[in-house]
This record gives sequence, C-alpha cells and structure tokens, in this order.
Amino acid sequence: MRFWGYLLVGRREGRALPDSPVLRPNRHHLLPTASFGDGWQLWHHPRRPELGDLDALVRALADETGAPALAAYVMESDCAVVSGAGPGGAPWSACLGRRALAGYMADTGLALDELFPDPRAAAAHCSDWAAAAGHTADPAELAAVLAAEAAPSVEDLFEDLLARLGIEGGRRPGPPPPTGEAPAATRCEPP
Repeated sequence: MRFWGYLLVGRREGRALPDSPVLRPNRHHLLPTASFGDGWQLWHHPRRPELGDLDALVRALADETGAPALAAYVMESDCAVVSGAGPGGAPWSACLGRRALAGYMADTGLALDELFPDPRAAAAHCSDWAAAAGHTADPAELAAVLAAEAAPSVEDLFEDLLARLGIEGGRRPGPPPPTGEAPAATRCEPP
C-alpha cells in the first residue's frame, strides 16, 4: 500500500516526540517509525488536516524542542514536500521526486520552480539545517538526493536525505541516487 501522509523528524531526549505540545492533539494518529542516535526520532502520521501548514508545524516543533525539525508531506509514495526549520529560524521548503510532484501540480497552473528551489539551492538550505543540528553535510550529495526520482518510493529518498543530513540510523547508501541525467561521456579504446 502506498503512503499518503506526514513524516516528522525531531530531536527529543528522553521522551517521545508526540509528547511535544505541538503534536499532542494528534498523538493518537502518530506511528513510531524509528529512533536514531542522539535523540532523533522519525514518526509517520496519516493524512489529517489538523496538522495544518507544514512550515508552521516544523517551526513550532523546532521552537518547542529546541532542535531543528523536518517534516515531509508524502503523496502516494511518489513525491514529497519537505519543510525544515531550526529553533527561532525561518522555515525552508524543498521537494523530493520532482517529476512526480510536477505531475500532481499540473492542474494547478503553477510550475514546480515557482514554489520550490532547484536541487542545488535546496541543498544549501539542507546543509544549513544540518549545521544547526551539529552535523556536516555535503551540498553536492544533498543536491543529488533532491534531484533524484523516487524509486521505489519517496520514503527511501527521505531516508537518504536524513542520512546525508547526518541523522544517525538514516539509511547510508554508497553513492548519491541517480538523478536521471546521463553521465559524462567516457572514451573507450581497444587495448
């Protein structure tokens, strides 16, 4: 079954993320997914309108926990809108599975680039988020994840993003995922 809902990532030492006053009204809908090192937690939340604006959610969660927070709104495991913020900071947005998200937006009359930065610009926001969390992230690797298509699911891309942001326990693949761009030509000559 394909997932449609929220993925929430926050840092909360010694207590579950749903104990946060920001999430308490929705806690009976939250499903624990993973606890990573250093207090980081990942939770799923089925699609519910009471979570409200994604930017407002991550800003409130970051302010309340005193640590950077991430949220992704996943659309049928095809693509996701990602929002992040640090305590007291302005939220930023990015997307995963750009081609699929453009398809979801086709009826709106808006272009993807009108709402979301390109992968390199989004990688700069992600890199700043990682630094606020006390981690170092490679902007080129982040851009590769942000440019990749979701295969088999956008949740896998989100885990790749977490790993590249330095969230211990996030999937740590070898090279960044393919972006769909052809590699540079290599000249082959017989021996």
